[in-house]
Amino acid sequence: VCSSKLPRFFPGEMASKVHPESSAAAPPAPKKAQKKGSRITCCLTESYGYPAAAAASAAAAAPAKGTAAVVPIGTAPVQVQDGIYDCHAHLIDFSQETEGIGQLLKEMDECGVSHAAIFGCPLKKNWSEFEKRISEDVYNDTDILYYFSLTDLYLLNQLKILPPNQAGRFAPCLCGFKPTDRAALKQVANLMDSHPEVIWRGFGKIYGRFSEITNMTTGPVVHPAHPAFYMMMADASQRNMPVILQHNACSESSKPYKTAFEYICELEDTLQKYADVKVLWADCGIYVRGQWGGFKDELFRMLSENPNLNVSVTAEVLNLQKLTTKELTEMAEQFPNQVMVGSKTMGLFTKAEMYKKEWETIKKWTGNLSKDTAKKVLFSNAKEFYSVKEAKKTTFKNDQSSFENKLMHSGTNAIIRTKSDKLHDQAAAAKKDAMEPPEKNRFLDGMKDGILIHDSEIKHVTIDIHLHMLDFLQKSAGTRKILAAMDGCGVEKAVMIGMPCCKKWSMSEPEQPLYYQDDNGQCYFYSYADQMVADAWLALPDVSRKRFAPVMGSFNPTDIAAVDHVERMWTKYPGLWRGLGEVMCRHDDLTSLLMEDETPVINHMALRPIYEWCIEKDLNCMVHQNADRTAEAEDDGDYEYLWEVQQVLEAFPDLKLIWCHAGVSRRTFEENHHEMIDKMVSDYPNLHVDMSWVVWEECVCDPATAKPKKGWAELFEKHPTRFSIGSDQVGQFINPAGGNLLKPEIVKYWTIADVCSAETTKAVLHDNAQRVWFEGWDVPTSDKGGRWVKSEPLMKGELLYHHQGYFEWAGQEMY
Repeated sequence: VCSSKLPRFFPGEMASKVHPESSAAAPPAPKKAQKKGSRITCCLTESYGYPAAAAASAAAAAPAKGTAAVVPIGTAPVQVQDGIYDCHAHLIDFSQETEGIGQLLKEMDECGVSHAAIFGCPLKKNWSEFEKRISEDVYNDTDILYYFSLTDLYLLNQLKILPPNQAGRFAPCLCGFKPTDRAALKQVANLMDSHPEVIWRGFGKIYGRFSEITNMTTGPVVHPAHPAFYMMMADASQRNMPVILQHNACSESSKPYKTAFEYICELEDTLQKYADVKVLWADCGIYVRGQWGGFKDELFRMLSENPNLNVSVTAEVLNLQKLTTKELTEMAEQFPNQVMVGSKTMGLFTKAEMYKKEWETIKKWTGNLSKDTAKKVLFSNAKEFYSVKEAKKTTFKNDQSSFENKLMHSGTNAIIRTKSDKLHDQAAAAKKDAMEPPEKNRFLDGMKDGILIHDSEIKHVTIDIHLHMLDFLQKSAGTRKILAAMDGCGVEKAVMIGMPCCKKWSMSEPEQPLYYQDDNGQCYFYSYADQMVADAWLALPDVSRKRFAPVMGSFNPTDIAAVDHVERMWTKYPGLWRGLGEVMCRHDDLTSLLMEDETPVINHMALRPIYEWCIEKDLNCMVHQNADRTAEAEDDGDYEYLWEVQQVLEAFPDLKLIWCHAGVSRRTFEENHHEMIDKMVSDYPNLHVDMSWVVWEECVCDPATAKPKKGWAELFEKHPTRFSIGSDQVGQFINPAGGNLLKPEIVKYWTIADVCSAETTKAVLHDNAQRVWFEGWDVPTSDKGGRWVKSEPLMKGELLYHHQGYFEWAGQEMY
């Protein structure tokens, strides 16, 4: 029986999204009067309301009462002509909201879409205490996603609203289960058995490796080689149902050693293991980030060698141009039986006319296909893919061999190795690593031991306030390499940071990650990093110690007891530390990759004792805290998380806060960012702004000139004492071929001299950092004896071969 009450934001109870703090009047309550449709069961007529706009014109008369046979939902004859078959229509979004199936039908009719495979959404976005409002876009904040089984019933209730001839336009698919749960198939079987009024037409959409979505989702990483995924594939084989999978071909990493499509292997292994199961690979495995050179050949090979593989082309794929329009057309013509088209809009179909615009883009592309190919791509392939098929007669048995707890799992053809030869051409990578460094990495002449000898090449002496000695594996080329690189680009001194987070090498990954964005493996806080910084600093001669201001920050900022770690490190090395940092609060992908689901924020209660400690010791506190949400669709000029920074500065006016990267991360800034920073430094006299990392390229500089924009230049002149620069170089400073990796991250700031006065330039590049970090510091030198005596180097200096992706203990150098 269909419930008369549907979930919030569903038809009949649809409400507009209004900001909690908005003064706008609430929208009027929707009218409850609806036209009626009907569906006949074996013993009675069931009546349901449905939106008139969607179905009134096509509603068929109900069969005579008393008919014994039931026409399952989605199988009744339809009265619309065959048009386009949307191979994945998303009725519900990540908030489990929708404009309703009636609105979707209306949009389909306007776009010429006659049929659609229709899904709920297996994941729901959490609204935590760390966000003032629900995220309108799932990517905009780092709140978690969790599995939401009710989504299939939400979908079913929406389908029940429709008369049979309209419901017959949809092929319902179920997705409300956790693909890493080996018991999930019991849930699936119960759902099917308890709802005989519907014939489910596929498993999906299942989210495998999907960048931020995967990173935000609780639990193990979903991938096609997971034992539970194998069970689902075996069940799909038995039921003769297809699988719809959203699964990236590669990670989002842009590092030179991540050029292969490392997530194809696990998909292909599964396709071949279950060759009788048809799989729709949504978006051809393409995503907005990542490296896509050579993907055409790999995708064409996959389609050629795996006849059960199908791919969808969407407006997003066409717009991204990871494969060009010409290449996508070539794919469709070469594999006309394996290509479909589908939408990506989720739940809110009329917002900015998104659904309509998607189909305009798709139809423009299919207009260039041959007539026969276009017919298959637009309709026939999806119709066959989702057609009702008889389940197999054989007795189903689970493949128990898939569930053995193995030290070496076979799903990704993986063994315990740092690099997979299957994924990389190491010979070609070795040649790249051996190439002579380009001009941007050439060492500059003129500085020795931090002292400028001549200025023929080094135009500006700088201080780097954001230098990470360690990387995300807690490895480093060592302090000798760092000092040499600093001399080679005019860096007199630097703030020496460890790395508070360590990247886990997950069993689900085919090779070891070297950077936090390299795969979906999580990161964890690594407190020993602070000890590594102290050990490296104490192994330096006094002349070099004076060039580094060490900081500690390897603690969990959501742990109220974290101050105990800070106090222990201070007690052990009093006077060595110049502050705390980099305290990792709101970041981009890093926050969602942290093992704990609790969001680290700058105004977290656990940081109160940290700030009090910094004030007591009169030390700086460097914090990475985004000012705004990540990847907001609109440049609204509103800084979602700015109030958190302001709250700290108002509660602790004596705190010397260093705001890392001016509150910017990748895809996290507004056009008027300089105006916000202007107000912040005007209002809070103890706030100092660190201009390192992507803020310089993405926000400050004009891409055409690589020089600061007028607004930023005026800001530097207005507040010349409030900014410093940093490289944010991580772990590696000279490559194996002798190139200076630090240099391009420093000399880029020299362009400030082209737009600012000499006095302001010198202040930002050098003097401010000297005052904030080094002035008044009684450096613990070896002649003070005791714990300050120069120690023996204790750690290996490891060089990274960037293209081959492995480390080498070069010359057995210690630091």
